[in-house]
Amino acid sequence: MSSTPVEVRRTGKHTFTATNDRGAEVTIGRDGAPGAFTPGELLLAAIAGCSAVTSESMLIRRLGESATLDVHADRTKTEEDPHKFAEVQVRFDVDLSPIEDAGQRAKLVDAVQRAIERLCTVSRAVEEGTPISLELPRD
Repeated sequence: MSSTPVEVRRTGKHTFTATNDRGAEVTIGRDGAPGAFTPGELLLAAIAGCSAVTSESMLIRRLGESATLDVHADRTKTEEDPHKFAEVQVRFDVDLSPIEDAGQRAKLVDAVQRAIERLCTVSRAVEEGTPISLELPRD
């Protein structure tokens, strides 16, 4: 198991709470459950969050500490199987205009993209199809 395990516990009908060993928690539920993320939304949040965390230092160093950095994630589903993502789209909402030179902006964008491709654990796991082992009690 990982060094920071996540536990998911049923807290009500179609509602679960995920916790980690640092005390954070998030509510998970079916589509439409009030105050809850669906598992698919959590995957999108993980992909967007990993991209944001990976790129934050580079962007803030160049744009300044007060720069706004929003990362959005959405998905399209396959027509054959509505329970499968066909593609995930990640979009950064960040104002690069403080960098006046277009060439320097392009270099920063390229560096951010390379860093995410190389260092974002979540995106890499999804793109590479990381195997999942499932253990259920047999007794």
